[in-house]
Amino acid sequence: MKKPTILCVDDEKIILDSLEEQINYRLGREFEILLAEGGEEGLEVINELNEEGKDLAVVVSDQLMPGMKGDEFLIRVHNMHPETLKILLTGQASIDAVRNAINNAHLYRYVIKPWEENDLMLTIEEAGRSYLQYLQLIEHNRLLRALNKSSQEISGEIDIKRLINRFMQNVMENAGAEKGFLLMERDGVLAIEAIAAATQQTAKDLQSKFANESNSFTSHVLEIITKTIENDEFPNHRFVTPISRKGKSLGYLFLENNSSHSAFSYNQREVLQMLASQAAISIENANLYARVQEKTAELQEEKEKVEKINSLLNDKNKDILDSIRYAKRIQESIMPEKDLLTYYFPESFILYKPKDIVSGDFYWFTTRNDKLFIAAVDCTGHGVPGAFMSVIGSNILGQVVNEYNIADTEAILDMMNFRVSTTLKQGAEGSESNDGMDIALCIIDIENKQIQFSGANRSMYILRNGDLVEYKSDKFPIGGRLFQNRERSYSKHLVDIQPGDILYIFTDGITDQFGLVGDQEKKYTFRRLQLLLTGLQETPLTEQAKVIDKEIEHWRGSVEQTDDILIIGIKF
Repeated sequence: MKKPTILCVDDEKIILDSLEEQINYRLGREFEILLAEGGEEGLEVINELNEEGKDLAVVVSDQLMPGMKGDEFLIRVHNMHPETLKILLTGQASIDAVRNAINNAHLYRYVIKPWEENDLMLTIEEAGRSYLQYLQLIEHNRLLRALNKSSQEISGEIDIKRLINRFMQNVMENAGAEKGFLLMERDGVLAIEAIAAATQQTAKDLQSKFANESNSFTSHVLEIITKTIENDEFPNHRFVTPISRKGKSLGYLFLENNSSHSAFSYNQREVLQMLASQAAISIENANLYARVQEKTAELQEEKEKVEKINSLLNDKNKDILDSIRYAKRIQESIMPEKDLLTYYFPESFILYKPKDIVSGDFYWFTTRNDKLFIAAVDCTGHGVPGAFMSVIGSNILGQVVNEYNIADTEAILDMMNFRVSTTLKQGAEGSESNDGMDIALCIIDIENKQIQFSGANRSMYILRNGDLVEYKSDKFPIGGRLFQNRERSYSKHLVDIQPGDILYIFTDGITDQFGLVGDQEKKYTFRRLQLLLTGLQETPLTEQAKVIDKEIEHWRGSVEQTDDILIIGIKF
């Protein structure tokens, strides 16, 4: 695997040599360090990296250089590699130059010359680690998409031979293995069911050897599998996972890649194990289906045929529901504990009502330096698709606040928009992804009694002395392919807190909820919500969630819940 690159650009060779020595000492094992004596030479180095297919993780550039200034160089780097983290070294740089780099190159940080070695190295280390996490996220998302595609391809297949062939084909595409074997139990004995290889010649040789030396070949493969499982003897270039269903072993998947001693990454192993679990369900379903068909053909009775098929579908639905309930536990685990909010604000509530088992809405909060960061987020869709987006959104929001150390609501939303769009490749040619999220984000400065607010399609309400004041959001979402070619940035409101103020942020689930008015279904609307909240001025916050929930249920009556519902209230 090629190391990502850290590029240092300065017109003074002694500075470059010093940077190279310091970075090599700290990060030489994980990154390749390259040098360039000026912007033009730096662009040439980047072009060479592009031709070699290498990742450009971090660029550290001086500002005052002959020819091309540092801010101009970093902007050109950003146009080629927006995901690369840029650091500007400034000695006598103007404020305009720094602002230009921040606004147009998405500058990660700037460091004033002469720098303090440990401070600069920590900055570069943080940038490098962030880039590695970005690569891991990209790889993880790629593998999840591959898993979803593979699962869809095998889950609907009922012919056992076609199912096994498709399964092995998907495994080889996602694993990067030289060869692979699927062993299944036949009358209590493990036997090779399928052989796959990265090249046609290797597959042909393996098939020939198996045909001519079936017993010895199978024994050799079983011996390797046994050693790998019992002794973990070859953990890097060999991979084994059982294929089992409801505690019953169906067989093993065995992969090997002797050309690399670290062939299978953690993410690959995780995806392969999930795919093997899906294969076990599909194999059992295919076997069940075959048995049902045989029984139906023998008995020729419509009733029994329907019962068998219904039984199969019920088992499948149970498996799907079990998986979704497990996904719910995962989703709940990424949300913060509500006790943290009540610790800072005893009079507060979170009303969270998913439409389905899992939700596209999520709440998020954390504290830093006596400031509470809190958000109500509505991702595209609900149910399983919305839940996938909520995991992505929560991870990105946490990274922007906790790792990038951004404490400005409009800057957080700008960075989230960039990260969501790049993660989902919405700017790429041919991309069809229009997923995104709406968000109401507040930073509550507890000591100075002030609220920062920025919103993407989600407003904030302040209830003060019986009057409900709306602080409007910007009318575009976080992410979304349809908005990628528009110039935009998010705005910010600053609100001084007065005793007795009540803050509300929410998603659109409550206002979009349908209810019967006469014989027609109508939405609850923002106007009804505003009247409801205004009437709750004297109601304790600990009781308000119950009142709002009761109002929603009364409004919808027998009508199905329209969307996920989330509303957060805080009294100061």
